Amino acid sequence: MIRCFSIKYTLIICFSLSLCVFSQDSYSEIENIMLDEVLLESEHSYADSRSYLLLKRRVLKVYPYVDTISRVLGNADNSLQGIRKKRLSRRYSRKLQKKIMRRFSDKITNLTRKEGVVLSKIIYREFGVTVYDLISQYRSSVHAFFWQRLAKLYDGDLKSNFDPASNKEDFFIEHIINEYIETSNL
Repeated sequence: MIRCFSIKYTLIICFSLSLCVFSQDSYSEIENIMLDEVLLESEHSYADSRSYLLLKRRVLKVYPYVDTISRVLGNADNSLQGIRKKRLSRRYSRKLQKKIMRRFSDKITNLTRKEGVVLSKIIYREFGVTVYDLISQYRSSVHAFFWQRLAKLYDGDLKSNFDPASNKEDFFIEHIINEYIETSNL
């Protein structure tokens, strides 16, 4: 027992002495060295990928619709604030929907499934609200449910979110918008 006790303390003393010998305190005379800034870049070129080029084409095709939707919703919000009665606001919303459908039905119906999904994601990016919530806000939850079911038939989702941190496609969409659209507007 005493022998085990003395071996234990001997090992502890040897270990602590070795730490003192190899500590960095003895090298305190070395000065700090400032290094130049290093820029890390990915070796992957986005432009080389076929899927990236297709996504770029889709984003550039549907982004003008988002600008138009933004203007129309801004005008609709201003008009709806002046209307106090719920019945009149619903009537205005129905007329606005018919006007939008007459104006864009040919163009929107010619979008592919994937372009519709990209449009839904960009709308979420711009407004911070899903397309489903926009429809339920301006029309009703019943209309939103109907359009959601119709979108599900064609592999779409009106409740889709835009999260570039966790979704690779969303990251590429953000990259395309920043590189090609927002830089051309400046």
